[in-house]
Amino acid sequence: MFKRMTLVAMMGALISVSFSGAPASAATDRNGSCESGEFCLYYNSNQEGSVSDFDSSISDYGDEQPSCYEFKGDGNGKGLCVKNEAASVWNRTGNPVTVYFNSGYAGPHQTIAAGAKANLNSELKNENASHKLNDSGSGGGGGGGTYGAPADNPYPSAATRAPAATKRTQFVDDQIRSLTGEKDCWVGDYRNDEPSTSNHNTGNALDCTISNAIGTYPNAAQKEQGWKLANWLKKYASKLDVRYVIWQGKIWSVARSSEGWRTYTAGSGVTGGHYDHVHVSMQNPYGD
Repeated sequence: MFKRMTLVAMMGALISVSFSGAPASAATDRNGSCESGEFCLYYNSNQEGSVSDFDSSISDYGDEQPSCYEFKGDGNGKGLCVKNEAASVWNRTGNPVTVYFNSGYAGPHQTIAAGAKANLNSELKNENASHKLNDSGSGGGGGGGTYGAPADNPYPSAATRAPAATKRTQFVDDQIRSLTGEKDCWVGDYRNDEPSTSNHNTGNALDCTISNAIGTYPNAAQKEQGWKLANWLKKYASKLDVRYVIWQGKIWSVARSSEGWRTYTAGSGVTGGHYDHVHVSMQNPYGD
C-alpha cells in the first residue's frame, strides 16, 4: 500500500514539474500591447492609437509590408508601417532609449528616459526611422536629418503647359534647390498619354530624380535621401501648397493625410512605382 501511494505521489510531482516547466508567452512578445521591458511607439500623440511594441533596437523600421514593422495594437494606424508614422512613445525598459530621424541611428534624435512617456518633438513626429535601446543619443554616426522650413508659397493656383512650370510650382522647385540641395527636379515634357489637365501637363508637378538615373533603383543612401525629401514635402505641404507626394511605391496626400503613407497602385516598375524619383504635385485648378 505504501509503495502504491508513493508511486502516485511521484507521478503527481512529475505532472507538477511538467506543467510548471511549460514555456509561457514572453512578456515582451510583439503583440500590440505595451508591456514591462518594452519600448513602444504610438500612432497618435499622448500614447493613443495603435501601438507597436519592441524589446530590442531596430536600425530600420522598413518601408512597406510585409517586411516593415507595423502598428499591431487596436486603434488608429493599426497595420500601417511604423516608419515616419509614430507620434508618441512609452519607454518601459530600464534604460534610456533614443529615437532617430534616419535609419542606422543617425540624424536628429530624441532620448526617452527609462519609464517615461513622451510625445515626439517637431523634428521626429511622423518622421522617425530607427530607435536604439540603452542609448543616450550617441547613435551610429552619419549626418542626415531634416531640412529647414520653407517660405510660404505666395502664388495662386494656376495652369500652364509643360514643360513650363507655374509660378507656384517654380516656387517649390526653388525652395527644394535652396533648402535641400536637390537640383534634379523637372516638370518634364508634355505627356500625350495623360489628360491635358494632368498635374504634369499643366505645370503643376515635379519629378526629382534620386537614383543614379531614371530606370535604376536607388542605393541605400539614395533611398534614405529620397525619404528625407519626401517627408520634408509632406511636413511642409501647407506652406508649399503641396497636394500629394509619391516615393518608393507609397503616396501621401493632403486629402487623406490621416492615413499616412499608403500603397501607390497607379503605377508599377522602377519608374511607374516612383522608386527612382520623388513626385510632388501642387494644388491646382483641376485637382488631377
